[in-house]
Amino acid sequence: MEHREPHEPEGETTDPRTGLYTALQTDGQQLAVQLVRLLHRMSERSGMNPTDFQCYTLLRVAGSMTPGEIADSLCLSTGSVTGVIDRMEAHGLVERTPHPLDRRKVAVRLVKGAERRATEIAPGMRDAMIALHEDYSVDELKVIADWVSRANDTLEGLIAQRSPRRAG
Repeated sequence: MEHREPHEPEGETTDPRTGLYTALQTDGQQLAVQLVRLLHRMSERSGMNPTDFQCYTLLRVAGSMTPGEIADSLCLSTGSVTGVIDRMEAHGLVERTPHPLDRRKVAVRLVKGAERRATEIAPGMRDAMIALHEDYSVDELKVIADWVSRANDTLEGLIAQRSPRRAG
């Protein structure tokens, strides 16, 4: 894969931070597009549809969740999530279990061994990510890890802001 330099902002600016913020925004949007494309490619390889694969990925990252939490996280209706869980259960990827804190609810979790599918779906992913970072010093990797953590926190805050429902 060819290395690309960060997007260079158009026009002259006296404040280098402004140009860098613009480059981060533009390149961040490109990264988001690439991640969506990768998710779709990985869903193809897995034999799952993109929504089921998103749920699989969500459960790999978040662990056990209620169907309502899955619906909220993936912006789906609870009815749609029921179908997703049913399909994933039929493929032996998830199981419904009693919720540990609320007996009225169920929890959905990956079955033992389901996480192994990720390496089958994206062979070479770990090696590619290691190669991507090999030229960075430990201190630089700490800055990158801090940035990713902060970006995730910021995105979570933005996601938590709910838009008023449109009338219609």
